[in-house]
Amino acid sequence: MPAGGETVERVPRGTVIRTWLAREREKHDAPPPEGLTDREVFDALLGENPGAAAFLWRDAPVTCYRLTLSRARFDRLHVVEGPSDLRWRALSPKGTVRDCARRIDRGDPRKLARETGVDVPDVERLARAPPTADPLVLSTRRGAVPWHVADGNHRAVAAALAVERGATYDPLPAYLCVGANPVLEPFVQRLRGLLGRVRSPWDISKTK
Repeated sequence: MPAGGETVERVPRGTVIRTWLAREREKHDAPPPEGLTDREVFDALLGENPGAAAFLWRDAPVTCYRLTLSRARFDRLHVVEGPSDLRWRALSPKGTVRDCARRIDRGDPRKLARETGVDVPDVERLARAPPTADPLVLSTRRGAVPWHVADGNHRAVAAALAVERGATYDPLPAYLCVGANPVLEPFVQRLRGLLGRVRSPWDISKTK
């Protein structure tokens, strides 16, 4: 479970996926994912946004939580995972939401949009009244420090840009999805096996 002082509530993975897919469909006026099974919703989300949503199967099993981001947590958010020269990562060489906001604040929005492919003018528009109702979708792995914005990068950077320009931070809601760590998990399993072998000779429950 994430630590850091936030109020945390565990939620079903299906809730996160349905909420995310509904937002994706809103972008092109498609109907919400009603009447679909969890598997159909999952497949539809991968079809809509295969890159950002890939962690849901790549890092399975994924445990999801709903929380409100403290200012300290928000300041440490990273943009969506991806190649360093593409879109959000191109806008922020450091890979952070705050770095994106600072670069937008100090640069030319249209030039940055051409260079990175990010709709920077839309971020500027959102920053005038940052939306705070819809939860961001964040991804991380067990034992990993960075929390990446899988869905909601425009909204997150807009909120950071507003703060950069003097606004008070209004805590944002988020879904945090914690996946398996492909490096850490095998080590943990081996450690559990070793502890089991060490403990078993002393297990009095097996004596007659």
